[in-house]
Amino acid sequence: MFADCSPHGSASVSRCMNILQIVSSSRTSGAEKHVIVLSERLQQRGHRVTALCPPGGWLPERLRAAGVAVVERPMHGKQFMPAILSVARSSRRERYDLIHTHLTCATYLGFMAGFVNRLPVVTSVHVLTHDLVYRRLFPRKRNRIVTVSDFVRDSLVNQGIPAQGVKTIYNGTEFCANNEMLTTPHADNLSELPVRAELSVPPNAELVGLFARVDEFKGHPVLVQAMRRIVDVRPNAYFVCVGSVEPAMQKSLWESAAKDNVAERMRFTGVRDDVQRLLGAMDVVTLPSRYEMCSMAIIEAMAMGKPVVATRAGGNPELIADNETGVLIERNPDALADALITLLSSPSRRLAMGEAARQRAATHFSANVMVDNIES
Repeated sequence: MFADCSPHGSASVSRCMNILQIVSSSRTSGAEKHVIVLSERLQQRGHRVTALCPPGGWLPERLRAAGVAVVERPMHGKQFMPAILSVARSSRRERYDLIHTHLTCATYLGFMAGFVNRLPVVTSVHVLTHDLVYRRLFPRKRNRIVTVSDFVRDSLVNQGIPAQGVKTIYNGTEFCANNEMLTTPHADNLSELPVRAELSVPPNAELVGLFARVDEFKGHPVLVQAMRRIVDVRPNAYFVCVGSVEPAMQKSLWESAAKDNVAERMRFTGVRDDVQRLLGAMDVVTLPSRYEMCSMAIIEAMAMGKPVVATRAGGNPELIADNETGVLIERNPDALADALITLLSSPSRRLAMGEAARQRAATHFSANVMVDNIES
């Protein structure tokens, strides 16, 4: 009935499965990127994968481009109860072997469909949560919880969820420092230009990249407050913010930088499809966020051989080996400026850290490692 499966994965996986992936967001973020990589790789190993997500947005288009079957349907607010009935019916009709959910609304849908149809359900927890579905409903004999870091796992176990039902599996990336994806086209063909020319910075510019939605939580104001000190010591430093940005936030950051006469050093690219290409041009990557669960931005930067300066918070210390593959700091402008100045001032140290980061990402945070663990 089932073909042998997973020639690249765990020996414990003996047959191909029919899997429903449910994710309750379609925006550009870590959980959604995770679903794309996981779904595509599972299909390459012979499994049949269908992804259910909210309509529109970034995710459905990217899933289809990866060759994954997509079902779009509303699942929030008044559409929640109809979505439960729809998922339960489709799970029975399509004869799924397993439901895998991502984010809380999706987990409720998957739990109910699994309960009605007696299907096992795996849920990946990408954020800190105290929701009832994880604490009271989900821990059952056939169900499992996957967390993206021990930081998230410890939070759930401390809420009383049995430790044996919760396993940490880190996010994984397909990025590679010497990968052909460096030439992935951007919608407006700007990838034909060198990145520094595209950004209108000098050829010898030292680029510091922050890859995240632009807001206070991710630390953009902290970076702006550190820029004056950095530019005084590294006069060729420029700062590139890659990610979605609200006009009001961008205006606020421009005004703050202008007070220190460094506004001309900032570049905002918005959401990009050629993140790997942009990462490849950075000298250092930073993420001075309040905390992270398991940052795809950090993992992708490491895979591209870039040292990362990030806050010592959340799951970041599980990704970055401090002073080996990057630098962990407290969340303040002086600490950020000190770390960035040190790395920009020492190319040999920066390159050594970047190579160590690349090797660590290949060993611990590659797409293959992640899919092996989830598949088993």
